[in-house]
Amino acid sequence: MSRQSSEFNKAATEKNQLLAMMFEQKYGAWLGQRFFEVESLVDGPVLTAKIIIRNADKSYFYPIEGRMMFAEQDLKIDDAREFLLDFMDAYVKEYLSDGEETYLTIDWSTYTCEGVELQLRGQILNYKIEELGDQLLAGTETMH
Repeated sequence: MSRQSSEFNKAATEKNQLLAMMFEQKYGAWLGQRFFEVESLVDGPVLTAKIIIRNADKSYFYPIEGRMMFAEQDLKIDDAREFLLDFMDAYVKEYLSDGEETYLTIDWSTYTCEGVELQLRGQILNYKIEELGDQLLAGTETMH
């Protein structure tokens, strides 16, 4: 990992926390008991970002993932992060305002916006049910 990538990843952690709080304020009316987490990471020429909408027990866990080859797009790392997260934010707004009926594909799908190519994917998960299933299969399920 380059020094520039390492510095970006370190600085992005605080920015991601602030962005998650901004999303919660922006979309609070649609969230109920759910909240946001935001992640972004640079690994070489690839920028990845994740906006997660989830609840506390992870019975609702929706990781919205995005990635782009920022160097090929002729973008600086910070500009690429802002562009990718803005595009993902537009999807989040559509998803929440449309009654949560607009879905991404499970596999990466390519989008072009303002001449910039990026990819998104997403899948709603229920980790609480998966954990209970794992316990049941292992014979350690407890009744609550």
